[in-house]
Amino acid sequence: MNEPESSIPPPLPDEKPLAADASFGSIFESLLKQPISVIKTIHKGDHQGNLTLKLLGLTLAGFLIFGVTLGSFSFGAQLWAAPLKTLVGITFASLICLPSLYIFTALTGTSLRLSEIIQGLAASLALIAALLLGFTPVLWVFSQSTSSEPFFGFLVGLTWVIAVAFGTGFLLKMLNQSDTERKNPVRIWIGIFLLVTLQMSTTLRPLIGSSDHLFTTEKRFFLEHWMKEMSQPPNSPEPAQKEVTAGFQQE
Repeated sequence: MNEPESSIPPPLPDEKPLAADASFGSIFESLLKQPISVIKTIHKGDHQGNLTLKLLGLTLAGFLIFGVTLGSFSFGAQLWAAPLKTLVGITFASLICLPSLYIFTALTGTSLRLSEIIQGLAASLALIAALLLGFTPVLWVFSQSTSSEPFFGFLVGLTWVIAVAFGTGFLLKMLNQSDTERKNPVRIWIGIFLLVTLQMSTTLRPLIGSSDHLFTTEKRFFLEHWMKEMSQPPNSPEPAQKEVTAGFQQE
């Protein structure tokens, strides 16, 4: 027996490339709702520079707001230092991971060009920034209602891992659209990128809490840093320079 016509869901609309004059708002919405439209625009190769600049603009705005939220935990100099460090960290991590992204993408046998891979990375960063924007109200509530730096650092670290996991999934969607079946090399790269960003957050600490120093000179692996911060007694005297969990907390 055939189903009634009313119970059959309508077909999904065909996602078309973005217009040449697409606004920041429409690009932001497409990244969240219709990423295939952004991917088709990248594959089409039209107005690449315009799209890349707008993606980087969205990334800049999102990470600045995220950084200000981190700085609002202790206010003072952190209101400008945390956003600055966040931008420096994500920029440096992206630049040093771009060559390996090209190599790991080439290992999949894809037909994507270098320019498409660069735009795919820019779109992934913009999507990460968009996801972080969604988390900032929650982070702000905890930044104003708790004085526990390890807890807030853990919350920020968890938020970052979730945002990177979903944001870099854009690269896997690009492989799907290029009919590339092997995706494991890019999945490995996503893990590498996540590790680099976590280590960068530790290198650029403090990102949360007050300190007499803008940067720390002590070298430390981020897992070692987490374990040291989490093992401190909750009521222990605060050291002169505090450090943050996952590099998000100070010592």
